[in-house]
Amino acid sequence: MSDDAVNLTIGPICLQICPDAIATFTKHRQRCFFSRESGGQLFARVRGNNWEIVAATGPKTRDSRSRFGFRPHRPSEQEEIFEYHRLGYDYVGDWHTHPQDVPHPSPDDLESIRNLVRESIHHLPGFLLMIVGRDRFPKGLWCSFHSLDGSFVSGTVEPAAAKRR
Repeated sequence: MSDDAVNLTIGPICLQICPDAIATFTKHRQRCFFSRESGGQLFARVRGNNWEIVAATGPKTRDSRSRFGFRPHRPSEQEEIFEYHRLGYDYVGDWHTHPQDVPHPSPDDLESIRNLVRESIHHLPGFLLMIVGRDRFPKGLWCSFHSLDGSFVSGTVEPAAAKRR
């Protein structure tokens, strides 16, 4: 499926995840018992409520990573946000892996994204959280949209080819 885009509607957002971002998720999936969690940021072309994720960045050397945890190095992420902004893309959320077949966010994951939405300076109605599990997509991908008011909704993922039929 890494050759296909992934489309979903999640809350108010119509989202397309481009193949390059899917390839990043697939590359960092925790396949072995000793694999550490990975993660990064999501960057998109934003046109109203239509978001096209063109890049999912990978882990950085200064991130803290373990089998069951991922803590990004926020100063490095801020530099990355500036870099992608200069290219015309918006930061729209975070992604990371879990050592689960079908991933679900932990309480820490939900608190972290809630704080990011609330404390960040941005023009968006909220941010995305994506968690990559061990199963193939769509089953192995959790997607949720976190609003400014603290609420969130999850979305159903389907391959782009299925939407065209």
